[in-house]
Amino acid sequence: MNQYLKAVIVGTGFGGLGQAIQLEKAGIRDYLVLEKAQDVGGTWRDNSYPGCECDVETHLYSLSYEQKPDWPRDFATRSEIFTYLSNIADKHRLRSKIRFGVGLTGATWEPDQCRWRLSTTTGEELFCQFLISAVGGLHVPRLPELPGLETFKGQVWHSSLAVTAVLAVTAGAKTFIESASAERIRKFH
Repeated sequence: MNQYLKAVIVGTGFGGLGQAIQLEKAGIRDYLVLEKAQDVGGTWRDNSYPGCECDVETHLYSLSYEQKPDWPRDFATRSEIFTYLSNIADKHRLRSKIRFGVGLTGATWEPDQCRWRLSTTTGEELFCQFLISAVGGLHVPRLPELPGLETFKGQVWHSSLAVTAVLAVTAGAKTFIESASAERIRKFH
């Protein structure tokens, strides 16, 4: 099925949700948001390692038109920011405009038609006048290229892909390092 839209937004972090809200405020309802994951939140959904929090004072990190005066701390945790974004999506009823589990695989400008031709991970083809990228700079994990990494026998992981994390427990003078599930770390933390 081909669908023609005024705009397509890619991503549901701060940028994508903010763009959707602005389209709604402008009276533009002929848009869609593509999100490769199953929920909103961008990097605040993807990164769930222990201690993940904002490095900017949270009141400065909020959307200007969605201030939250009751942040519980100056530097909010990942889960607090994720909840904030989720609540914004719900408050503005954006979830009905989001196609979860659908990633953008290609975009071609068709100058004769004055439109974008989009292909998605589901095989669907979309057309739009405006394509808005809100994928963020941290959506594709990149491991550093370090000498000897290819022969390193230990665990290598990226925080946004962490199914397990490294748990360090200090007992007296000894430190035990163990791979642990996120649930186990939450219980320990």
